[in-house]
Amino acid sequence: MEKSLSEYINESDMLVIGIGSEWDWIKKGIKKDLRYQELRKYCDEKENAWLWPIVEFEYGYYNNDERIDEAYKGLRKLVGQKSYFLVSDIFIQDAFLNGFEEENCVYPCGNYRYLQSNDPEEELIEVTKSEDFQGLVSRIHKIITEKNGKLGEEATFYKPFFDGKLLYLNQKREEYSKIKYNERAYLYYWDKYQQYLSSTLGKNLLILELGVSLDYPTVIRWPFEKVTFINKKAHLIRVHEKLFHHTPEIKVKTDSIQMNSVNYILQESEGL
Repeated sequence: MEKSLSEYINESDMLVIGIGSEWDWIKKGIKKDLRYQELRKYCDEKENAWLWPIVEFEYGYYNNDERIDEAYKGLRKLVGQKSYFLVSDIFIQDAFLNGFEEENCVYPCGNYRYLQSNDPEEELIEVTKSEDFQGLVSRIHKIITEKNGKLGEEATFYKPFFDGKLLYLNQKREEYSKIKYNERAYLYYWDKYQQYLSSTLGKNLLILELGVSLDYPTVIRWPFEKVTFINKKAHLIRVHEKLFHHTPEIKVKTDSIQMNSVNYILQESEGL
């Protein structure tokens, strides 16, 4: 890049930030934790796949990643007083804990805050309100902490119910491919995001895409490229270890950086 990230931000009028899988410390951390191997093998069986999202919830509830927290804090300092909107295709809402305002963020692919039934018209349920769900999380935690992840030969897990209906985490993911995703949690913020995007036309817009994979390309990657192409004053910075390439149409308006995006933000925010 010709300039530092802080210089690009200072010269912009508005800022759109995309957060992707490189910031998903739950998926990465749980793979490295040997205590979860038996649960992973158990959940690889088709009939048990429903349990894995809850195992990830347990890991996220009892752990954290200080490096990710520092990266979010650094990113927030870089943004400063600039007008911004953050969109993420992961489920972890760490941005809220590290200085980002909830009103300026949207998580269209889901979250760890709510449970849903298979009926997308029903109200969402906070995870703390379901005794079945909390009991299941506690059982998983005891297996990890008291049995070092050993399941035993007769391990059986029961799906959480509420009011006679099965419950699932409010997430759009492969394990829930047959579940109708309930969009209630994010639609209000998505509307705000779309209004924000509309207001950026003709403005000096910096689009910062950080660690976004191809899991949900219609959420961040493709829309970011489209906005960059349409807005003559837009500039895209795409950072990813592997998926850093951009389309030829926006070559002169894009910086593609082959680097882990968390490392990139920590580097660019150093000394702030």
